Amino acid sequence: MIDFSSLPLTPDDARAARNYLGMSQAKAAKESGLPDHKIKRFEAGNYIPDEVFLADLREFFEDRGYEFQDTKKPGEKARGSGQVFPAGVLGTPTENRGSSEDFQPQRAQFHHMRIAITDEAEMGRMLDLIDANEQRAEELLQRKVETGLFGGLTEASQVAHAEALQALAENGRLFARLFGREVGGTPKPAILTGKAKPESHADLMHQRQADALRIVTGDREALQRRKASKPANSLMGSLFG
Repeated sequence: MIDFSSLPLTPDDARAARNYLGMSQAKAAKESGLPDHKIKRFEAGNYIPDEVFLADLREFFEDRGYEFQDTKKPGEKARGSGQVFPAGVLGTPTENRGSSEDFQPQRAQFHHMRIAITDEAEMGRMLDLIDANEQRAEELLQRKVETGLFGGLTEASQVAHAEALQALAENGRLFARLFGREVGGTPKPAILTGKAKPESHADLMHQRQADALRIVTGDREALQRRKASKPANSLMGSLFG
């Protein structure tokens, strides 16, 4: 008998998720982009696919709203590290990495700032997005600067730097929103949907960050677009999408 217990997904879990979402195996394969025959054989319990396939299949179900028993809640990483406390206060523990042990020494470096977001799921999605942006910015900022033939930055370096700045700018706006401030004002729905052209730089910023704003509200299509997006290949693309 095949032991599936150590895998990211078991056949029973996959079948339960697919049935919950009302999908046939063929539809799940088509929408996920994963091979139909692998899904069928895996659910039958006589085949172990590679872990990348299983992780992708699990992520596909989770992105569509299915929660496995060990599915992480939005913002779980920030809460687990001690950055967010139950009363909606944001802090920065520096020595104990967020441990709640009574006798664990802590450096008194907590900047208590009351979070204005009352919806925990929304706050969690916001913190997850901030974390993802920070990781991407860190990755880009560690790259070596490349100079061109005449001494200026190569386009690849300009694009990478612009993308890092975009991620940090998005985080700046998200942090402000956490504490009840809307930088540039409340986004206009028509700007976010692309039905209206930007009239101000605030509109332009909201248009550029439209998917981030939708992700925070729980829009799964926007999350899918963000995950599937490829790095820009021009400076204009990195700045304006």
